[in-house]
Amino acid sequence: MKKIFLLIILITILKLPGFCQTVIWQEDFATSQGWFLQDNWTIELGKMEFYWSPSISNFNQSALSPMISIGDNVDELIITQNLDVFSGTGDEFAEIAMLTATDTTAIWEYNLLEGTWGAFNGTEISFPMEAFSNQEVRIRFRTYGLSTFNWNWWDVFEIKLTSNFNNDLCVHNISGPGKINILQEETWTVDVKNLGLNSMSNYTVKIFDYKTGDILGSILETDELSPGDLRSYDFSWMSYAAYNTVLYGAVVSADDQFSTNNSSKAHFLRITEDIPINILVWDNDNGIQTVTCPEQGDQITPAIGLTRALVSAGLDYDYYTYLPDNLDTYDIVFATMGCFCLD
Repeated sequence: MKKIFLLIILITILKLPGFCQTVIWQEDFATSQGWFLQDNWTIELGKMEFYWSPSISNFNQSALSPMISIGDNVDELIITQNLDVFSGTGDEFAEIAMLTATDTTAIWEYNLLEGTWGAFNGTEISFPMEAFSNQEVRIRFRTYGLSTFNWNWWDVFEIKLTSNFNNDLCVHNISGPGKINILQEETWTVDVKNLGLNSMSNYTVKIFDYKTGDILGSILETDELSPGDLRSYDFSWMSYAAYNTVLYGAVVSADDQFSTNNSSKAHFLRITEDIPINILVWDNDNGIQTVTCPEQGDQITPAIGLTRALVSAGLDYDYYTYLPDNLDTYDIVFATMGCFCLD
């Protein structure tokens, strides 16, 4: 039997049609902010992992979440994870526990003798959370036993806390172009989903320009949106000035019980004067992945990080691993040198 290291960042989550839950807290491990990790626990590449090496005897190692406030409508804790087992003596365990100000409650325990648990890219497991409503909690992932050598790894890809609300609308997504010219009219789409248990109507969908603070469009919806349904709203707009900004959508309802999900993520928009900019990216680094992408959470080279930013800004570029002899045609030259310079 050999130890194998696998890197998996793909997570697939399936939901039954019409099933309504609101995610009130979510961790996708894009960063390690707020987590307390003991030996052999790490957070990187979009997952939290307990790894067998270095081998420790009579171990008791934990990963502890930041403090989480749970309201009175809490429903489930959903964890996407995979435990890969090398062997077992019957004395090695995995445990998930909820910690409050006064108690520690184990909600799951797994003996390594049972073998590998879940698919290698993660399998969901859920736990009812009603007993922890209206409390401050921390989630503890604990590994303990005779030897870490009997593990391969315990990968945790995502954690979600859900609640059920009677009335809850959310902005599911905003989409549209990321680059336009002055006086070029384009359309952006804001998707609104009903996560509540009741049908909703008489709500307003808006789209905002973050830089100017202007409302670029507003639609009053008088028709009912059934639980679990999604409806799309199109907004057309053009700019009279060139600048960079972000757009975001919002849904407003006097009956909404959970406001945290009422706005979308930022959608970058570059407004240009249709003047071409010639950009060269000279990738002269050493190929070592030293940068954590803030958007995707993966480890990348500086050159990849730079080109992703240019693509996001709607800018075209030429990419070389050598410096061309003639740079006269370029307005901007970016050079990446990695973590040490090359000859």
